[in-house]
Amino acid sequence: MSDANIHPKILVIDDDPAQCDMIAETLSAEGYRVRKANSGAEGLELFKADPPDMVVVDFAMPAMNGIEFVTAMRAIETRRTLVLMVAGYAQGFLAALDVSGGVDSYLIKPILKHDLLARVADLFAGRF
Repeated sequence: MSDANIHPKILVIDDDPAQCDMIAETLSAEGYRVRKANSGAEGLELFKADPPDMVVVDFAMPAMNGIEFVTAMRAIETRRTLVLMVAGYAQGFLAALDVSGGVDSYLIKPILKHDLLARVADLFAGRF
């Protein structure tokens, strides 16, 4: 089995550095290879340089929100990347999620570590 299958690459994008660090550290502790960005634009550059297996992206970010990031990412990806979106509130977010069609699953903040790990594992297992 290749290293990519054993240790998938995940890109975490959140404009809140503490939230970004918590998600990245939680995933890294489980063996995932994690990179992080604090804006959609920075995340898109990292995505272009080395496409991950999954992106965990915040919905509400300044300049480029999560849906805009996913739209831009989908336009340039060469293989389908899993997307887990996180949001601080459900109202409005879920309506945008319905429209985007590019998101595989979501979590509402505050994110519990065990919920994050379970959702990521489920996505990689093809359950969502």
